[in-house]
Amino acid sequence: MHDTVPDLEYIEIACIGGEISSIASGVLQSQTQGISRIYSTTRWQTIIKRQILGATVSIEHSFTALIGSRDIEFKVSAISPDHTAAPVVAGYESIVSNLTRQINFSNHHFYHHLGIQPQRIVYVCGVPGVGKSTVIKSALKRVPFPVVYGSLQNIVLDASGTELADEFVAMSLEDLVDRAKAAAPSVLVLYDVDVLADAEQTEGIAARHFIQFIDSIPRNVMLILESGVADAMLPVSIKRSRALEHRLEIPVPRLGQRREILYALQKAAGEQLSAELLGKVANATAGYVARDIAALFRQAILKRLRQKQTEALEVKLQQLAIAEVPDDCLKWQHFADSLHIVRPSQQLCFESSRPARRWADIGGYGDIKQKLQQFMRLATSETALQLGITPPSGILLYGPSGCGKTVLAQAMIGESHCNVINIRGSELFSKYLGETEARLRQLFEAARAAAPCVVFMDEIDSIAAKREWSSVESGGPALRVLSTLLNEMDGVHATRGVVVVSCTNQIERVDDAIIRPGRFDELVEIPMPTADDRRGILQTLAQKSSFASDVGIDQLSQMTDGFSGAALEQLVRDAGLAAMRSDRTAQKIAMADFSNVLQKTDKQTQL
Repeated sequence: MHDTVPDLEYIEIACIGGEISSIASGVLQSQTQGISRIYSTTRWQTIIKRQILGATVSIEHSFTALIGSRDIEFKVSAISPDHTAAPVVAGYESIVSNLTRQINFSNHHFYHHLGIQPQRIVYVCGVPGVGKSTVIKSALKRVPFPVVYGSLQNIVLDASGTELADEFVAMSLEDLVDRAKAAAPSVLVLYDVDVLADAEQTEGIAARHFIQFIDSIPRNVMLILESGVADAMLPVSIKRSRALEHRLEIPVPRLGQRREILYALQKAAGEQLSAELLGKVANATAGYVARDIAALFRQAILKRLRQKQTEALEVKLQQLAIAEVPDDCLKWQHFADSLHIVRPSQQLCFESSRPARRWADIGGYGDIKQKLQQFMRLATSETALQLGITPPSGILLYGPSGCGKTVLAQAMIGESHCNVINIRGSELFSKYLGETEARLRQLFEAARAAAPCVVFMDEIDSIAAKREWSSVESGGPALRVLSTLLNEMDGVHATRGVVVVSCTNQIERVDDAIIRPGRFDELVEIPMPTADDRRGILQTLAQKSSFASDVGIDQLSQMTDGFSGAALEQLVRDAGLAAMRSDRTAQKIAMADFSNVLQKTDKQTQL
């Protein structure tokens, strides 16, 4: 005899974003009494869950489950959101809470009492990899509404190449609206809206039907749009529609958010990183989005595993006994090595290698180096923003050729923890109309996405020449490029977190509008080195070369009056070659070698 099962009057559904995730109990109604003695409650749960798990449900929703040989109809009377299944999103908890409130309030009764049109569309945007989908899914886990998902990119790709592409896109979008209406009040999520920016792929079809799709959203359906491109790249018709009325931008994580993301990653991986190490890695990953930080953490773990295998192999080859378990924790060196491999994904279209020069590699110019160090600290510090002041956004180094402007700028950038984009003025120019301006806009857009970021523009005079220096033939393109640069540095776009470092040896050719405060806040002259500066430069060069004991740095600095830093470096190189000519086995550079080179230099100068 089978055990009897007590009657249950309801079915309890745990709902995540409207999709059934679990079933707490079966349903025993009058029509199922004959089966209740055969199937236990646990068996009921298994059968029903297998048939309806993942389905989109709503209140009064009916569905049929096959129990034994009979189709039993069930009706949903209430849905309880599973709050325990909504994890905290590291670094973006406030944004998730904001989106959750917007979804919950979209169908609130007070809108109807006040006669106010509720907010029905939220445009979630941000750079690729920043965590838009994670934020959306986390918010949907906290609301009691069913969810309908769709991808505009998939719809466009399925329609491309077919004769009825226009009708296919329209029907696919209508189907999403119909499914959302059937489950209303509900949430409709449309991913990959950024496909609208690709006019060649959409051929104008998707944009036209997308606007109709926006207008057809009913009152009791909340629409969430996800896009990974800038608003300026979308068609004008889309920007004029209601799609962008309520924007929720997911920013690139700042220092505190990166620390939270790293803490969540180490917790998920079962690692134990010290607070000091977490802070150090967070400081070194400025401009990294959540996906980049996860890739960096994974690469650091792989570095540690490979190092551990290598050490174990060496120990085995040496046949040494290990008395203690080696330290298996992640260290800064693992992350430092990984930083050279995993770079911010927003900089892949430009050269983003960090200069290898450091302040220790540069001799002389003590006061100037101190000034440059102080500028970079102020420009990259978040304290200025907390005080309500705008940090400096640009510095221009100018002076004679060979005096070390580029070297000083590279050391200043190399010592900072900012991301770097290197560009030369000559690399921006194109023979095609408008391409130079577009590339310049793309450059600053990438810098803003990877902020805090340093844009190093050498030879600034080639793209920011004074307007009177432009010839009649090149005046048009040159003026357009200059206007674009002025707007990008301090105009219609916000440049917070972007620092521009430039060099020029023709300051008189640079336009006055670009060297005003707000664009280049600091103008630093790098003059010809003094005797003290030459002494410091020669001491630095002596550390790299092998000087004989009779070489007097002080005497040599007095003998090289008028030499620039580049000329001093050339002097050491020529003296080394002179030593090799006199003795092929020479190991040191003697004072006589310097004297010979200087005599030849004086004769050439006299000639």
